[in-house]
Amino acid sequence: PTRVLLRRLSLAVEPGEGLMIVGPSGSGKSALLRTVTGLWASGGGRILRPAPQHMLFLPQQPYMLLGGSLRNQLLYPQPERQIADAALLAMLEQVNLPDLAERCGGLGAELDWDKTLSVGEQQRLAFARLLLTTPRFAFLDEATSALDLANEGRLYRALMATRTTPISVGHRASILKYHAWVLEIQGEGRWQLIPAPDYSFQEQDGP
Repeated sequence: PTRVLLRRLSLAVEPGEGLMIVGPSGSGKSALLRTVTGLWASGGGRILRPAPQHMLFLPQQPYMLLGGSLRNQLLYPQPERQIADAALLAMLEQVNLPDLAERCGGLGAELDWDKTLSVGEQQRLAFARLLLTTPRFAFLDEATSALDLANEGRLYRALMATRTTPISVGHRASILKYHAWVLEIQGEGRWQLIPAPDYSFQEQDGP
């Protein structure tokens, strides 16, 4: 049977005004993100979105290239880019993976990254991709869920120093300050848009 996740949702995310999406488990937060980015085609309505090259989607479980080198993992989804090794190593340090290249055998090392890296390390590596790509909009679906607050804050602060506008699904109050607006999905199609400074965060919100 068809289930309505959101009814008559209408909003615009302006550049520089990040949006945080919150709500109980199963309310449709991830579905909304995947629909807006074009990964899903369910539902009705009209979505105006930037061209694909101006968006980057980071899921909770990052995508790791099969058999790809550490360099290619960093350059994904634009592996043809020419970025100096020194810049890639500096980016690994920025996301708090300073010894990763040395530990794994260099930027050219090809390993089973899903098994070599913890989920937290994979999330930091995915954020390095984001910071190297600097799209207009970043769609972050629990993209820092495996990180402690210090690492999470480090990544979001680095992101806020770029021109990228974040659209984040999350359930931690710690990332609220990096967004201008909160979309609260309330279930049964209901929703509310609230300025982030006015939002009273409920920690029971779930993925």
